[in-house]
Amino acid sequence: MKKTLWFIAGIAMLFSCNTQQKEIDGLTAKSDSLAAVNIQQGESIIGFVASFNEIQGTLDSIKQMEKIITLNAGKPGSEVEQDAKDKINQDIYAIHAMLRRNREMVANLKARLKKSDGKIVELEKMIDFMTRQIEEKDGEIVQLKDQLAQMNIKVVELSGKVDNLATESQVKSQVIDEKTIALNTAYYAIGTKKELIDNKVITRAGGFIGIGKSSSMAKDFNTEYFTKIDIRNLKFIALNVKKATVVSTHPAGSFNITGIKRADTLFISDFNRFWSASKYLVIQVE
Repeated sequence: MKKTLWFIAGIAMLFSCNTQQKEIDGLTAKSDSLAAVNIQQGESIIGFVASFNEIQGTLDSIKQMEKIITLNAGKPGSEVEQDAKDKINQDIYAIHAMLRRNREMVANLKARLKKSDGKIVELEKMIDFMTRQIEEKDGEIVQLKDQLAQMNIKVVELSGKVDNLATESQVKSQVIDEKTIALNTAYYAIGTKKELIDNKVITRAGGFIGIGKSSSMAKDFNTEYFTKIDIRNLKFIALNVKKATVVSTHPAGSFNITGIKRADTLFISDFNRFWSASKYLVIQVE
């Protein structure tokens, strides 16, 4: 019963202050069919309602901004000061951004509903309704821009700019993620002296091939012998051998090998310091 009341209350909040009240009332009256779903679906529906509320709230805000733009534009034939023109362009820019956000939210809701178990007709209707409202609002903004143009108020074409900025932001985020992954990527190899030599990881003198003072590897360096890891997640390496020696260069005090008469585990106590000298860890074991 609580869930039913909660859901109905959510629907009522969602469609408050809407100009198309008849269509909204029709959707609200059918909310009982949604309240009959199981608890998990009910919680999911509450999430949908929250998104609907946000979309509707944005559309209401856009409506108020349209009124402000019309007010700033003044009467046809009147001279509009530059400050007012700048404010109009800023408001339209904000409207484009909000509409874009709404379109993204609707697309996300459609994807979530498609993945959910069962077919909830009323949610589909609500999503379709929101889609139509956004499309209508797009049309209203086009008409508003035409009206402003007739009043000699040039509206900067910002819809493409908003999309471009969003794309640039996504690209930058992806680049940052890739750089973060690269900065936290390291490699380690464990083997006997013979295994490490045979795989061209160490020389007979005990030094690295391609690693050390030179930042580049030899062409015949066997990268497949190394295991790739995220240094943030690697706290220790189980060894369980008679003896272990770290051949690669790592600051003293940033790691230690533990075990009684054996080398059981290599612990990394300070991963930032440990990997600062080299992102390649080589452990020679016996």
